[in-house]
Amino acid sequence: MGRTTTTARSREQRRARIEHTALELFRTRGFDHVTVEDVCAAAVVAPATFYRHFGTKEAVVFAYRDDFEAVLRATIESVTDLPEADRLPAVIAEFAGFLESQSELLAQRDEIVVGHPRLMQRTLMVQRELEGVLAAGLAQLRGSTRPDSTALLEAGIGMLVLRVAVRSWRAGEHDSLLRATQLALADLRDLVGRPPERRGSAAGRP
Repeated sequence: MGRTTTTARSREQRRARIEHTALELFRTRGFDHVTVEDVCAAAVVAPATFYRHFGTKEAVVFAYRDDFEAVLRATIESVTDLPEADRLPAVIAEFAGFLESQSELLAQRDEIVVGHPRLMQRTLMVQRELEGVLAAGLAQLRGSTRPDSTALLEAGIGMLVLRVAVRSWRAGEHDSLLRATQLALADLRDLVGRPPERRGSAAGRP
């Protein structure tokens, strides 16, 4: 193993240790009651090391953003050969499977974020950024260089389906997020295909 590879692995391990330590402190003590110095002392690193990896405490909480965006982009690319009507459902289902694999990470961050207005606002911003990535990707699949109204609508609907699925999954209504997402997509198709006079009285799918 070369020195460069060893150094990179050591750097990643150090970053992961800082992230894990910080998140656990934020979860147990509360985000506002933990300082960078507290994190550094617990992780046994110098403040300069913390700032080199993250810059701010908030950056630790939202360190998942780049990985999630990369997975979403890869998922969009994987549906290129599907018929256009099948692309959004395929992307949403595949991304739901990824989110389910990250359930512990997301649950830990939820404990930190819920009830904290600034962190909640940033969470919504990250969700909008992911929605923008989805819109841009769907538009690009159709040969457009920027999201058109169709792509924006599709992305908005897709993220809404995911939010509904996550809510029902965490409420214990379904044993997997993927299953919850599939049912939410089926509900959406049913709603769109239903005559207008019947939409307001529709019961939810069990």
